[in-house]
Amino acid sequence: MKRITSIVAGSLLAILIAGGTLAANLHAQNEPGLIFVVPFQFSTNGHPIPAGTYQVTLDSSQFLMSIRNIKTGDKQLFNVRPEQRGTIAERGVLVFHKCGARKDLTEFHIPGTDVYSATMMPHVAKNIETNDCRANDNLTLAAR
Repeated sequence: MKRITSIVAGSLLAILIAGGTLAANLHAQNEPGLIFVVPFQFSTNGHPIPAGTYQVTLDSSQFLMSIRNIKTGDKQLFNVRPEQRGTIAERGVLVFHKCGARKDLTEFHIPGTDVYSATMMPHVAKNIETNDCRANDNLTLAAR
């Protein structure tokens, strides 16, 4: 009976150690993200976000971006799609499309790659944009 207890205890310990290592690796892949100071209110996928300092992270699936307010800790997740461009980004960059007073986050450029994440604009916003706004009226912010 002692031998069975010893084997079970050893197995549980090995599982806990392996699980802790896996959790640490997953945490390391998703952190720290890039820090951006956004001095204006903006929207992402139709959701308003106040001005502030944000940590922007791309999920390992490349189809999910998180935006965490550094001051409050509030975190929001948004669907994105990976896109490729011809040049490699030297720094992390956020690209906003300006339409009047409204600023919509449209791209998150990842440093050291030729890939960026394009946000999904709500269908209603796309229709409004084509009627009222110029397609090339963009504003960019670099990571600090």
